[in-house]
Amino acid sequence: MQQGGTALEVRVLGPLELVIDNGPVPLPAKQRRLLAALLIRVGETRSADVLIDSVWGEAPPASASGLLQVYVSQLRKALPAPARIATFDSGYALSLGEASLDAAEFERLLREGKEAMSDGNPALAASVLGRALGLWRGQAYGELAYEEFARAEAERLEELRLVCLEARLEAGLALGQQDDLLPELQSLALAHPLRERVQAQLMLALYRCGRQTEALDLFRELRRRLREELGLEPGSELRELQRRILEHDPTLAVPGSRIERLAMLPAPPNALLGRERELDQLRQLLLRERVRLIVLTGAGGSGKTRLALEAARQTSASFANGACFVDLAPLRNPKLVPRAMMSALAIEQASTDALETLRAAVARRELLVVLDNAEHLQAAAPIYTELLAQAPRLTLLVTSRVVLHLSGEHVYPVEPLAAEAARALFRERAREAEPRFQATIGDERTIEQICRRLDGLPLAIELAAAHIRTLTPTELLERLEPRLPLLAGGPRDLPARQQTLRATLAWSYDLLAEDEQRDLARLAVFAGGCSLEAAEAVCGTRLETLAALVDHNLLQHKATPNGSRYTMLETIHEYALERLEETPEANAIKRRHAEFFLRVAQTANLNPGKLAPGGQHLAIANAEQDNVRAALTWALTDGSIELALRLAIAMDMFWTANDPREGIRWFAALLEHRGAEAVAPELRAHALRGYGSSFAISGDNDAAERLWEQSLALFEELGDEHGRAVLLHRLGDLAMWKGDLERARVLVEESQAIHERNDNRLERNFGVAQTVGTLGAIARDAGEQQRAAELIEQSAAMGREVGVPWWESGMLAELAWLSLQAGRVDDAESSARQSLALAEEIRDRAGRVFGVGLLATVAAQRRQLEHAGSLWGAIEQEDAVAPLGGWRRHRHECEALIREAAGPTFETARAEGRTLTLDDA
Repeated sequence: MQQGGTALEVRVLGPLELVIDNGPVPLPAKQRRLLAALLIRVGETRSADVLIDSVWGEAPPASASGLLQVYVSQLRKALPAPARIATFDSGYALSLGEASLDAAEFERLLREGKEAMSDGNPALAASVLGRALGLWRGQAYGELAYEEFARAEAERLEELRLVCLEARLEAGLALGQQDDLLPELQSLALAHPLRERVQAQLMLALYRCGRQTEALDLFRELRRRLREELGLEPGSELRELQRRILEHDPTLAVPGSRIERLAMLPAPPNALLGRERELDQLRQLLLRERVRLIVLTGAGGSGKTRLALEAARQTSASFANGACFVDLAPLRNPKLVPRAMMSALAIEQASTDALETLRAAVARRELLVVLDNAEHLQAAAPIYTELLAQAPRLTLLVTSRVVLHLSGEHVYPVEPLAAEAARALFRERAREAEPRFQATIGDERTIEQICRRLDGLPLAIELAAAHIRTLTPTELLERLEPRLPLLAGGPRDLPARQQTLRATLAWSYDLLAEDEQRDLARLAVFAGGCSLEAAEAVCGTRLETLAALVDHNLLQHKATPNGSRYTMLETIHEYALERLEETPEANAIKRRHAEFFLRVAQTANLNPGKLAPGGQHLAIANAEQDNVRAALTWALTDGSIELALRLAIAMDMFWTANDPREGIRWFAALLEHRGAEAVAPELRAHALRGYGSSFAISGDNDAAERLWEQSLALFEELGDEHGRAVLLHRLGDLAMWKGDLERARVLVEESQAIHERNDNRLERNFGVAQTVGTLGAIARDAGEQQRAAELIEQSAAMGREVGVPWWESGMLAELAWLSLQAGRVDDAESSARQSLALAEEIRDRAGRVFGVGLLATVAAQRRQLEHAGSLWGAIEQEDAVAPLGGWRRHRHECEALIREAAGPTFETARAEGRTLTLDDA
């Protein structure tokens, strides 16, 4: 497949330029002259004397020889690879390697254009010669054209330019374009009044335009000029043309081209929407000189065919012999591909070998051929390669759900539609189905959800939009779970595989080998994708199978900071999950999935009752939370409550940091399940602690206290001193929030004493870090600000030493708040930014909200009301998504400080901020 790289272009058909990646390489004047002198005889050795004359002319300095060596050295450094300058005893030689020289490309195209004209293909000739002339940007060698060393080469190229122009005009006349060409011919004839070929072309154009008298007058004027200025008579060809014009020779009429121009593209039934960027990129690819095989890949229903047809329609005029469309879907035998192409190209079979006939017929044509639905005919790939080798002006635009893996193949992935484009497509197709349909503001939000649920796949969106005849958008959304049953009943003139989304997906599924089908079904057990390790461990999937499924566009591969990740579009996932449910191994696969993600969640180290060295990894839990939900759902349904509780406990700190309501839902469902009665007391104690933590962070202190008391009682029965210390600290923290500072101090100091006796270094140090920080918060509430600051700073440092960034972040936020209370705004900002940076790094949602809230307060204190309002609005929006009650007191305190400075500017920015995410703010 085509790989990107830096390409060097050397341009002399205009001012001398070296261009890399469409950007010029600057060169000083003397080096430009040296480069021009070497380019005039590129590949040949040029003596030092010749180069000195080229650089300095008739008056070189005495040090010219030494300076030349310096300039050569500098030019070597400036020249990008693959160009290089070699040194020989006799001088220097420039080689360009694979770099392109526009003059050489121009001469090659000129030869090809002349050959096409000789072969009776004026359309191809006109196209090729037009591209040759398009390489010119001005006078050859630009400002150096009149220098003695460059003049001869510049004049030679200018003469070839004129020859090319004449040849292109001749091809145009052969195509009957005399009306369009007449103004250009008249200007050229005025510029070159004694050039007989140009005058003859103008005479012919005038005659074909019905202006015989003017054509004959032109001949007489040319003959007069030739006699007076050169003492010559017009040549025999010109005299013969005059005779034929006088006699109205019928052979002067527009000749028929031996190769007709094709226009065999199916007319689209409606407008293509939302693909402007892709169309622009495809047009550029199709018109690029060396790009001849483009493969549009993508999932079934992504719109590959429609995009290919529109790109072909918009570029077909640039192909001398047009474009045609070949539908490969009905074929089952790869050997029938040449016959299908011959049929589309209206080629009659001249021999028993269809491929040989096809090769001969397209060898001299400049064609764009769209090959649609090539995925099931992989064995036909060598046919494409052979045709491209035999027909240098053939371009193939292929749609396939599978990459072809051919040399020179440019793979263009067709992604699902972007959100706005998807909504526009839905609205348009809905109006086609029901002309009275007008989307309300509420409908727009629903349509966005519909399109998101359908993965932005055009086919799925069009099938869904057709139901607007009988359903409102809200009713349609409600019926899209599951998706596949509703997405049927497409237009009857479409192929059967496109009339339902299930049929489209079945077509892709049937193309897979048996082991690939099995693994696709197994991989559907994952929600939100999986890592390579997970695919191997849970499904036993080999890397080569994953690669095959990616090639078939049934899996998507993404490189992440944590390695490869494989995902499915939700529509594909639903289909694959149906296939899994049909197998006897479905439950075993789901159990392996749940057990694997229990290990993953435990690796994240987010159970505060059993911390391990290495720090907490919220990012791991964040990346796999969809898989955790799927595992919990299965375990709850299966009755595997012990496994589910272990998994929920392992997610404890993630839920409290991101969405405590989710923790409440899962712990409630699991602890209320009848199977929870049989779990070990230790497991129940940890679960009750996590359940209470989610309530505490969500703001329900009474529920949290009740659950923590139950958890504490179980840990005391078990003799688990560490578990008891954790709960005493949490109950003390809760007492502080309730304003009972004395009880809070007693509970926290008891917790600290237990932690200090712990032989487990990590548990001891982190436990003490937490209790020191909470004692600092108690001192703050008691008005002991200096002691509070000392204890909180100590706690932050201890959290950093232990490697618990979320605690360090929280303590830095507390320091920021202390600084705000003391009026030290700069100190507050510094601590808040440090806190926010840590929270961002570990994706601690609660820490991010607190950090942004502090910065909003800092901005308000500085009277930066627009900034303060924007930040505060974003916090309100975030809190509306999933409330975080854990910082509610600080929120009220921050809001009180902000209100002191608020006004119209703040309120306007606050309203705008409610439309932003925390990242945007």
